[in-house]
Amino acid sequence: MIFDGFVSIADPIRDDVYGAVETCHKAGIDIKMLTGDNIVTARAIAKDLGLLEEDSIVCEAVDIDAMSDEELRKALPKIKVIARSKPLTKMRVVETLIALGNSVGVTGDGINDAPALKKSDVGIAMGITGTEVSKEAADMVLLDDSFTTIVKAVGWGRGVYENFQKFIQFQLTVNVAAVITVLLSEIFNFGSPFTPLQLLWINIIMDGPLAITLGIEAMRKNIMNDKPIKRDASIITKSMITKIIIGGVYIVAMIFLLMNTNILGGTEAEQPTLVFNAFVLFALFNVFNSRRLDNESVIKGFFSNKVLLEVFAGVFVIQVLATQFLGSIFNTVPLSFTMWIKVIAYSFTIVVLGEVIRFVKRILDKKKA
Repeated sequence: MIFDGFVSIADPIRDDVYGAVETCHKAGIDIKMLTGDNIVTARAIAKDLGLLEEDSIVCEAVDIDAMSDEELRKALPKIKVIARSKPLTKMRVVETLIALGNSVGVTGDGINDAPALKKSDVGIAMGITGTEVSKEAADMVLLDDSFTTIVKAVGWGRGVYENFQKFIQFQLTVNVAAVITVLLSEIFNFGSPFTPLQLLWINIIMDGPLAITLGIEAMRKNIMNDKPIKRDASIITKSMITKIIIGGVYIVAMIFLLMNTNILGGTEAEQPTLVFNAFVLFALFNVFNSRRLDNESVIKGFFSNKVLLEVFAGVFVIQVLATQFLGSIFNTVPLSFTMWIKVIAYSFTIVVLGEVIRFVKRILDKKKA
């Protein structure tokens, strides 16, 4: 026999996967590879992908099976690769990760992946190469079989979650301010600051178009640099509570100041109209504060959500028209151009307050760093 050569068959890693893995690392997402390949092949692939660190553990399913539950709990954070994985091994790893407080997503395409897909928080089956069993067990099916698509979906998920937080912050700030204003007015006999129709109008504005536009905010470019949110974390953070309280109390204080003084120089007949418009405009301007859950200025990315700006302008115009021409319905009197400028400037101070708070927090964060 004459040796002519040999043939080597390889399944190369897609070029885009390297970047996706790096993005996961920045996002605090821990990737673990559970494969049926032998340990040598598995280690080589993991090393090529950048999954391994100095203290990372590469082992086989038999090693996992030999561990007690407590031993697995301690070792699992450092285990990055499990070769010769079996269905029960995969499922046990998923169960342990969830027990440790992690949110677990599993990808798979074979029949032996079904138990782990079913047990995970999010089971993702491959749409092209995946078996029907894996697709049935999964929560979603990946149509292009691309790991990069999963990473993008995580980013979009974080964006939706953050937009929901913005919506909540906006809603609660205005509602807290409205409830406190009405209650204190009744308790201290200041008289009702708003008519029932005005309250209904405020509720329509706040619960309707403006709130909805916060839900279509563009995803932050650096959102995948944030650490994952714990599975038991409250959607309303301490920072949000602080901003809701400060914003709500500030609106109440400014409304009572306007109700009990002639700070804007309006006539006695204009006072109720000024109070009504000031509250509406405080709520309108506060939408810009609600766009920033971080400590960045509202100026950054100001024009990124054009729909919000258009809705803001539309609601403002409707508010002016309602005040000027529908006084018999909304119990208002027409205001002069000068008075409109004054009430707009007065209400805009809530944006200034938000900027000051974010500026102070940026300074404090720098000192901590």
